[in-house]
Amino acid sequence: MIPMHCPQCNKISIKNGRYKDFQKFKCKNCSLQFSERSLSFFHRHRYPEEIIRNSILFCMFVSTRISKFMLQETLQFKPSHVSIYRWTLKFANHLANLKRSRSFSNIWHVDEKFIRVRGSKDDFAYLWVVIDDKNNMITAHVSLKRDINGAVAALTKANKIAEKPPDILISDGLQAYKKACKKVFGRKTKHFQAHFKTVVKMIGNRLYFLSNNRIESLNSKINLWYKRFRGFKRLATANLWCEMWMHFYNLIRPRVIPHKTISIHAII
Repeated sequence: MIPMHCPQCNKISIKNGRYKDFQKFKCKNCSLQFSERSLSFFHRHRYPEEIIRNSILFCMFVSTRISKFMLQETLQFKPSHVSIYRWTLKFANHLANLKRSRSFSNIWHVDEKFIRVRGSKDDFAYLWVVIDDKNNMITAHVSLKRDINGAVAALTKANKIAEKPPDILISDGLQAYKKACKKVFGRKTKHFQAHFKTVVKMIGNRLYFLSNNRIESLNSKINLWYKRFRGFKRLATANLWCEMWMHFYNLIRPRVIPHKTISIHAII
């Protein structure tokens, strides 16, 4: 058996009884008491780990109140909808701080859609989404206005995450993308406008059939998830939830195009 080390002084600890199904430990050096859960995502939670994981997964598709009903009917546990919301919020912050290196292709698609955020000057705020041609989400950014500043912020964020500019950027007819692409990526990145109709372009020695239907299809999936919120209370909260769904889409959610997925057990 591998000995347990103290998280505070790194000395070998001794067993000190049990709490429910968890082994407790006590450090011989600093007398710190802790358990197997002390440094995990589930520290100081009284519900079992599977209940918390399932509630978080349910919340990716339905509201917290429906998640509460599903847990009660399937697993006979009755956490409050507020507890489920707090678990999901903690998971969102955990994903935001998770550093994972991903590789993206050289063809990117960008689009924006309106969402409701309390406090926005217009009737709506705007969610900017950048993906590559393999359906991997690179970034999701929420801004209060649909202008060049929002486009620059989204593309700058995507460039920082991917650590390289794309060769081709495809967008709809919004003129802000043209200036934002030149400002963020420079002249080496080719920008093309292609909405629902396919645009045929010869670049170098290759013929490209360019369309933005790929990201329009993703927007329909975002709508199904966003519908359960009915809007966000703050801009920071909107960015946090949208980034959480982006990580969920990239890492966990199965897609038509084959890609490597991981279980939520590998994250928390």
